[in-house]
Amino acid sequence: MTLSTSFKGIGNKLSRMSKGQKLFIVIGLNIILFVFLFFFLINPLIDTKKMLTNDYQLVKKDLDKLVDIKNNMEKYRKEYAQMQEVLGDILRQLPETKDIPNLLRNVSAIGTETRVKVTYFEPGAVQNKDFYGEFPFKFKFAGPFHNIGYFFDGIRKMERVIDIRNFTLVAKGTPPRIVLEGDGSAKSYVYLKEQPKPQPKDEKKDVKSGPPPKK
Repeated sequence: MTLSTSFKGIGNKLSRMSKGQKLFIVIGLNIILFVFLFFFLINPLIDTKKMLTNDYQLVKKDLDKLVDIKNNMEKYRKEYAQMQEVLGDILRQLPETKDIPNLLRNVSAIGTETRVKVTYFEPGAVQNKDFYGEFPFKFKFAGPFHNIGYFFDGIRKMERVIDIRNFTLVAKGTPPRIVLEGDGSAKSYVYLKEQPKPQPKDEKKDVKSGPPPKK
């Protein structure tokens, strides 16, 4: 009974309102309804659309990269093959290990070809540099004058890089059977896969020697 009475009261009030007041109430209700729909229905849909648009752009970029790789696969294969050839040339000049037996074998083979005898070979320790290591060694040799020239030229033409730092020659025998005997030092190089770690600097220690001064 009370609810029906309230509705009747509201109806009477509305009937007594002017058209302008009724229009104002209708517009106000529509605004309230629009605001409600915007914040609780439309705005979440807009945020979802933005998120989906961003996801779409990211997926599209990844897809474009894959399509570009697929279209240029043959080009990348050729570039990879060229890089492998360059790496092979580098490793022949700068092998990854000292490989002392093979180095001695190659030097001795050049000596045999040029009639120079390698009589001594002493390898040293590898000294790490930036991306490579220096591998020093000492050697002694003996042979005729011109043949020694061919011997050094053969070493210069080796695939593996060898840098002869210095050498000495001593003539032995009498003409026409003079033989030159010599010794020298040289450096070969090795490629370092891992960069050498910097050595920590030793802290300076104040070392006092001798007995303490007498007072």
